[in-house]
Amino acid sequence: MPNPFDAEKLALESFKIISENIFVPEFFDESLIKEFGSTNQLSISFNLEQKLIRAEFDFEILTNSESSEEAKANYKFVLIYSCSNLEELAHADGDELKVNSQLGFAISAISYSTIRGILLIKLSETVFQDFILPIIKPNLPN
Repeated sequence: MPNPFDAEKLALESFKIISENIFVPEFFDESLIKEFGSTNQLSISFNLEQKLIRAEFDFEILTNSESSEEAKANYKFVLIYSCSNLEELAHADGDELKVNSQLGFAISAISYSTIRGILLIKLSETVFQDFILPIIKPNLPN
């Protein structure tokens, strides 16, 4: 049976920054930054009736420096997608939702890449201006 996933049936409808906070200690010395650390979490939810997909990304970025206190940035992004053939790609199975792996991968990859570009702009002219969201090795669906 052919895979029903078709990227042309997926569209990014909206993007919002829900939360944005950058904390920099008063006497933080940017020249003492050695590297940056980051954590992120992705949550995806589906509205099958309206054929919508919501991807929520939470990011935390920390400096690793020789300063006594580190700088920190927190962001929460929400991206809304529509998928014209969502009924072919996601369906309820009891209490679980079964989702086509290629759809899940596409939502994750597009969201991550979009947010990487937005963070480059948002973090410019801050102590995080040299931070670039790393490229990650994807677990490609079969």
